[in-house]
Order: sequence, then C-alpha cells, then structure tokens
Amino acid sequence: MSASIRIDGLDQLDRQFDRLIDTSKNKIMRKALNAGIAPIKKEAKRLAPVDKGVLRKNIRSKQMRYTAKPAVGLFVSAKGFYWYFLENGTSSIAPTPFIRPAVDSKHEEGVEKFKGVLKAEIDKVMIG
Repeated sequence: MSASIRIDGLDQLDRQFDRLIDTSKNKIMRKALNAGIAPIKKEAKRLAPVDKGVLRKNIRSKQMRYTAKPAVGLFVSAKGFYWYFLENGTSSIAPTPFIRPAVDSKHEEGVEKFKGVLKAEIDKVMIG
C-alpha cells in the first residue's frame, strides 16, 4: 500500500529554498517531513487495534533512503508484521483498517505542519 501527498502553491518558499546550499536543504526538508508525518503516525497509533499494544509500539516513521528527493515513510516494524492482515483482511478475518483512515483524516494537518516548519526553517536560515 502506498500513498503520496502532493503540495501545490509553495512557489515563493520553493524560490527561497533554491537559494539554500544542498546540505541545508536536506536538513530542513527532513525536519519538515518529520513534522508532517507526525499527526498521521499519531492517528495510526490511536486507531490501531489493541491486543497487547505491540502493534501501536511498532508504528514508526523513517527517512527513505535511495530516493532522488528527501522522503519520509510510515511503516510497521517486524514485531507488528500482522498489520497487513488487519489492514486488508484475509480469507478468514474481515479488514480492520487503521493506517489508511489515519492518512485520510490527518493528511491536511500533516501538510499544514510541513508547510509551517518548512517556512520557519527557511526563514531562520535566510534571516539568520
């Protein structure tokens, strides 16, 4: 399952962003991406079915490696391997989605946090 969120209308920030050196760009982008994924991760943990809490503890965000541009993803570590069966169901159990509803309900909040942190970090670097 994959979902991506595209943000349009950030032209002025993008122009300022191009003026930064590459190391600053990546650092700022990672910080903004982490801020943007946080509300989705929190909601996914809240919506996750609870047995012993293993699934909730293993919902994490991670910087994606080997991508052309900085990216962050939401994943469930190996101890919560059964998340896929809960999210999508099997032949013997009905689906109990929690990740997709978290993305659907919190993506706008995540985008706003992303934009806010990105703007603040760019301003901090540009103004000093």
